Amino acid sequence: MDNYVYIVASLPELALNFDGDRFSYEDTKAHFIELLSENDQKLVELMERGFDETQLGPEFYAEAAKSKNGFIREYFDFDARLRNMKTEFLARRLDRDAESYLVEMPEADFEEGKQIQAVFDQPDFVAREQQIDQLKWNKATEIAMMDYFNMNAILAYLVKAKMVQRWAELDKEKGEEMFRDLVKEIRGTSANFEFEEGGKHR
Repeated sequence: MDNYVYIVASLPELALNFDGDRFSYEDTKAHFIELLSENDQKLVELMERGFDETQLGPEFYAEAAKSKNGFIREYFDFDARLRNMKTEFLARRLDRDAESYLVEMPEADFEEGKQIQAVFDQPDFVAREQQIDQLKWNKATEIAMMDYFNMNAILAYLVKAKMVQRWAELDKEKGEEMFRDLVKEIRGTSANFEFEEGGKHR
């Protein structure tokens, strides 16, 4: 029996371990990882490889594209296309050829392409990084929009929690802002579930 409802419902309280200095992604994950099935734990492991710059490349993105999990497939399709655009941007800045560094992707409309290009046009490095992470955050939200209590909701939460930790370590104010957004989103999900369970809405 899956424990998704229990896991997701427990996340708001769990998230309050943020102390203003450091958000612990590992502590957050450890709270519920053992409640997941072996197959779901493997999904988390696959997703976490996508957080590691040394793991990223054609092999990883090909494996993600073949995943049976829709969140993994869609999120890392977006991530690969974003990274290709970032590679091209940096190559232009350094007057180098980006071709050998790009991940080959199937032809598709990339709706966020114009937004990403506008971000890269910004001169401020920190602002660019913040806005890139905001685009990733928004994409995770979009993919799991209707997934309140399933594995997609948990994967989306972990993607965002990883970003919270990154900014908590780099920029306290930005980390706290993202942390508050994360708690607000999860609490909103829990409230929607309680409303439906009460029989007032289906």
